[in-house]
Amino acid sequence: MLVLWASYMTMTASWGLFAEFWPISVTMSFGSFVAGATPQGGAAVAFPVFTKVLGVDSETARTFGLMIQSVGMMMASLVIIARKVPILPRVILWASIGGLFGQVIGTFLITVNAPYTKILFSIVAAVFGVALILSRWVLKLPVVEVLPTWRSNDPPFYMAIGLVGGIFAANTGSGVDLLIFVVLTLAIGVNEKVSTPTSVIIMGINSVVGAMLHVFVVHDVGIVFSYWLVAVPVVAIGAPLGAYVASRASRDHIIVFLLALIGVELVSTLILVPFSQAGRVLAMLAILLSALWFLAMLTYRIIHVLPVVRPPNGVGVSSHDARRRYERSRETR
Repeated sequence: MLVLWASYMTMTASWGLFAEFWPISVTMSFGSFVAGATPQGGAAVAFPVFTKVLGVDSETARTFGLMIQSVGMMMASLVIIARKVPILPRVILWASIGGLFGQVIGTFLITVNAPYTKILFSIVAAVFGVALILSRWVLKLPVVEVLPTWRSNDPPFYMAIGLVGGIFAANTGSGVDLLIFVVLTLAIGVNEKVSTPTSVIIMGINSVVGAMLHVFVVHDVGIVFSYWLVAVPVVAIGAPLGAYVASRASRDHIIVFLLALIGVELVSTLILVPFSQAGRVLAMLAILLSALWFLAMLTYRIIHVLPVVRPPNGVGVSSHDARRRYERSRETR
C-alpha cells in the first residue's frame, strides 16, 4: 500500500499537499489508532475534528471518513486475521450484507442533516457507555468468547443491525461497528476482545462499500481525495498498530479506552455543536429510547444467556460448554 501511494505521490508531484493539509495527517495519527483498536472507526475522530475544529462541512468529513477507513480498517483487518485474533465470522458476513444495503439506502434515500447526526451518535454512545459500566463493574456479568448458539433467525437479525448501522455510516462515516459491538457485548455477553476485532472488520468492509459509492457512483469526492492522500501513510501504519495493541491489551483496558473516547465525543458535542430546540428534543428522545433499548438487551442477557454461562453453583463454564448447555436448554424448552 505504501509503495503504491508513494509512487502516485511522486508521479503526480503531490508531496506539496502535506504543507497545506498537515492537520489532516495529525488528526488521523490518532484516529487511525482508534480505528484499529476500538469499535469506533477513524471517522469517529475525523468527523468531529473536521466539522468542529477544522471547519469542514459534514458531507466532506463523512466521505473522507469512509475513504480513509477503507484503507486503515482493512489494513487492521489483515493484522487481525494474520494474528488469528478471535472473531465471529458469521456475524461479520451477515452484518456486512445488511451494511451494504444500509450504505446504499443512507447514501441515496435516507439522509440526516447536520448537526442531528452527531447529536444522535454522541448521545447514543454516551448512554451505551453507562450501560457498559453497569454490565462490567456493577452487575459483573460473565462473558463468552463465542456465540452460545446460532439459530435460523440470527442471520436476518444481524442483517437488520448492519442495515441500520450502514445508514448511520452513510451519514457520519461510522456507526455499524458501534451498533454491532453494542449488541454483542450487552445482549449476548461476548468478550470485548472478540467483539472489538469483529466490529473493526465489519466497519472496514462497510467503508469500502461507501467509498466506492462516492468515488464511482455519486462522484462527490473533490477535495476529499487530497485529504485522503495525506492521510494514507498514517492510517496504513496507525490502524494495524491499533489492532495489534488491542490484541495484546486486557479486556478492561479496551473498555476504559472506549469509555474515554465516548466521554471526549460527548463533551465536544455539547460544547461545540449548537443545540436548537429540535436538537434538544432529539437528544432527549435519543436518551430515552437508547436507554430502553440497552436495558432490554441487558435483560435478555440476564434471562436467556446468563443461566448458560453462570450455572447455579456459580462456577463459570467455557465458551464451548456454554454453547452445548444453551442448545440443550433450548431443546428442553
